[in-house]
Amino acid sequence: MAKVTGGIYIPHLKEHIVTPALNYIGLGGARAINLITGTFLAEGYAGGETYLKQLGKGPAVGAMQMEPATYNDIWKNFLSASKRATLATYLKHLAGDWKTDANGIPLPSVMTGNVFFAAAMCRVHYLRVPAAIPEATDAQALSNYHKKYYNTSLGKADPTANKDRFQQAIAA
Repeated sequence: MAKVTGGIYIPHLKEHIVTPALNYIGLGGARAINLITGTFLAEGYAGGETYLKQLGKGPAVGAMQMEPATYNDIWKNFLSASKRATLATYLKHLAGDWKTDANGIPLPSVMTGNVFFAAAMCRVHYLRVPAAIPEATDAQALSNYHKKYYNTSLGKADPTANKDRFQQAIAA
């Protein structure tokens, strides 16, 4: 897959969006930051454009292209645990309170306009994975991890083709 050459300037994405969002929720570090930045490039970028909603009939929203069913499962079955109450509170702070359900949970569509929140939710998605995040400098391993645990076997991502995108995330 071709290198990303348009859209958000990758060093700014990494430094001014992904890093502060992940550090705010206490889940930063080089491995996570490179994984989330690479996921942004693999999921939300194509043909010189950054997409905030899946094209066609797909339901995915936000720059990380998370599906509402996945998002809702994270809130219902992961963030609802009392040991994750602080994390849930941080996520709600990032999202704001203007677009929530009756229980105060941000709606999935908040990820469309709030890239900080989308990055944080992407990180929480990976937090549910029992396997450790690969080394921060291993683009192929990060791309494989993204494919297996985020895009899944049902998705169209190609971990070999996306290696360049994860390399760009590392280099940014």
